[in-house]
Amino acid sequence: MDLKGLRKSVLEGKPIVLIDEEREAEADLVYPAEIVTPGTLNLMLEAKGMLCLAMDEDEALRRGFFRLPSKGSETNFLMSVDYGGTFTGISAEERALTAKKIAEELTIDHFRYPGHLHLLGGIGITRRRGHTEASLELVEMLGFKRYALIIELLDESGNSHNFEFVRGFARRHGLPVVTIREVFRETVRRKSFVKVAARAKLPSKYGTFKVIAFDNDLDFREHVGIVKEPLGEVPLVRIHSECLTGDTLGSSRCDCGSQLTNALRMIAQNGGILLYLQQEGRGIGLKNKIKAYELQDSGLDTVEANEALGFKADERDFSVAYQMLKALGVSKVRLLTNNPRKAKALEELGIEVVEVIPLFGEVNEVNRPYLEVKMLKLGHDLKPLLEGGK
Repeated sequence: MDLKGLRKSVLEGKPIVLIDEEREAEADLVYPAEIVTPGTLNLMLEAKGMLCLAMDEDEALRRGFFRLPSKGSETNFLMSVDYGGTFTGISAEERALTAKKIAEELTIDHFRYPGHLHLLGGIGITRRRGHTEASLELVEMLGFKRYALIIELLDESGNSHNFEFVRGFARRHGLPVVTIREVFRETVRRKSFVKVAARAKLPSKYGTFKVIAFDNDLDFREHVGIVKEPLGEVPLVRIHSECLTGDTLGSSRCDCGSQLTNALRMIAQNGGILLYLQQEGRGIGLKNKIKAYELQDSGLDTVEANEALGFKADERDFSVAYQMLKALGVSKVRLLTNNPRKAKALEELGIEVVEVIPLFGEVNEVNRPYLEVKMLKLGHDLKPLLEGGK
């Protein structure tokens, strides 16, 4: 993201169009509450959605603001307010004043309620990737306090899912456009959500390693690192997604177990890091992986089975791998992988992938079709392995 350009636009009074392509398929206008003017707020009202002020829920509760009763809603609405110094509170000028007073961190005692400015409590972008949470990260990375005015963009028919209209609105008003995905990625790049929690020796048949556990406030799963020192300036790194059936039970349906074995042997000999991620079934979980196996037994391939269950072909997010490497002080890697997506994910977040080293597992008559699908549909570089038939 062009943060310098975004800040320049905001200081010119232009809201940012924030698009959610994945969860809601909607777009909001976003603007820092602390500098909003009546003119900018009036422009935002042209979006026709519900104008709200987003703030961190913990901070709101600390200052005496309180939640509204909720039934089946994932949005954390707080009591709407007007600043005590306003008249009716509904005008653009008075709503702008109320927003700025909230951003001054005044307590609930300075406000009337219910009022004309709706409040939303953010719970953190790692827990919920919605407009509320993403707007707070966005204004913060632009150098403002974590208070954001947001409003949904509706088209001429009142439809909130019209991206063609959204982009046209942005062009007409000269507004910058960013996505929640971009905000999340930049947040992961800039902040630390994963920290080392414990280290212990791990003697094994491959050699003696260190096993490292992490406190993880990114995806809240229990991932581990297997480390063999010395690491060198550019260590070998393997990102390995958990596979109970292959890693532990010796399944012939995949090559995961043999890849894990080969990675540990290489790291034992050369030093390096294996990140063992709790991402069973390319991120769909163990139960759903078994459901996918059932569909594969009926004739679907591994990609078709995942999609038939309502998942993407690969649901994994490698942001946590970046955070784990960051916690270990690693910024450059020689990556053991056949999957270009892993290298791309690390590079987008700021890890320099100096070299990609193929890591092949075993091929057998059972897993050959699976490996062919990984190569043809998921882009894994397996041609040398499959042509060699090893």
